[in-house]
Amino acid sequence: MPIHNGHLFIIETASKLVDELTVLVCSTEHEPIDGILRAQWVKESVNENVVVQELHEDMPQLPEDDPNFWDIWKNAINRFGTFDKVFGGEDYVIRLAKELEAAPVQLGRTSIDISATMIRNSPGNCWNHIPPAVRPYFQKRVTFLGPESTGKSTFSEKLANRYNPTGYFSNLMTEYGRIFDSTLKQGKDWSQQDFQTLSNTHIAMREALAPHAGPLLVEDTDVIQTMAWENALMGDVSWESYNLERLSDLYLLLSPDVPWVDDGTRYGEQFRLPMFNFLKRQFERLGQQFVVIDGPNWKAREERIYATVDRFMAQTNNH
Repeated sequence: MPIHNGHLFIIETASKLVDELTVLVCSTEHEPIDGILRAQWVKESVNENVVVQELHEDMPQLPEDDPNFWDIWKNAINRFGTFDKVFGGEDYVIRLAKELEAAPVQLGRTSIDISATMIRNSPGNCWNHIPPAVRPYFQKRVTFLGPESTGKSTFSEKLANRYNPTGYFSNLMTEYGRIFDSTLKQGKDWSQQDFQTLSNTHIAMREALAPHAGPLLVEDTDVIQTMAWENALMGDVSWESYNLERLSDLYLLLSPDVPWVDDGTRYGEQFRLPMFNFLKRQFERLGQQFVVIDGPNWKAREERIYATVDRFMAQTNNH
C-alpha cells in the first residue's frame, strides 16, 4: 500500500517476459487504504494487457502469523489460474513460486529503492515515486479565498512558486471564475446556472491538474468563493446545487483591511466586508480548517502565509 514506481518497474519488466501477466491486489478489512481504491490505482497505472485481479480477505500477512500460511496463500492464488512464473522484488517470491510450482523471478530492489511505508510516512519526500493515479490521495490542497483586491491571485502564485522551485506553475489551480467572467459575462446578466457551470468547470480543471501537480496543490478560490459571489450578485445561494464533497485541506481567508484597487474588472468595494463575513460563516458551518490572513501590510501577510503553510506541510510530511 500504495502501488508505487517500484511496483510498476516490476510489473513492466514482467510483462515483457510473459504472454499474460496477472497482478493480484491483496487487501484486508483493517488496512489504512481501501482495497478497491488500491485496485483502481493499479488498473489506471498498468498497460491494458495486464490483468488486474482483487483478493480481499483477512489472510495471514507473515509466515509466523499462521502455521498454514503457505497453504492458505497457495490455495487463494490458485483460484485465479495456473501460473508459470512469479515475479517480485523480495526473497519471498522464491518460496511462493515453489508452492505454486512456478519459476521464481527475483528482480531485487536496487533499481528503484522505495517502499509503500516510506510513502505513507512522508509522501511529500517520496513524490517522484508516486504514480499519477495515486497522487491525489496524498496531495494536500491549500486554497485562497477572500473578497476582491485582497491578494488572492498574487499570493497563490507566489506560494505555488515557493513549493515548486523549478518555476513551473503546474501546482497552481488559477481562478476559473475570472476567465468565465471576462470571456462570457463581462460583469452582467448573471444567472444561478452560470454559477453552477463555473463551479463545476473549476472542479473539473482542478481534478485534471491534481495528478500532475506536486504534494501541495495551491488553489485560487473554489466552490465556497463561487457561492459567495452568487449570494452577492443574486441575493441568495442555491445550496443544494453545489458539490461540497472534496473541500480544501486548509483555507487561507484574506481580509479586506488592505486598500481597495480597481483594476477595471472588479465589481466594487461595497462587496468586500459582506463577502468576508459570508465566507467566514461558511467555514464555520462546514467545519473547515481556515486561517485568517489580515493586516494592512502586504509583506507581513506574505510572511504569515508562508509560515502557516510551511507548518501545515511539515505536519503532513511527518505524519
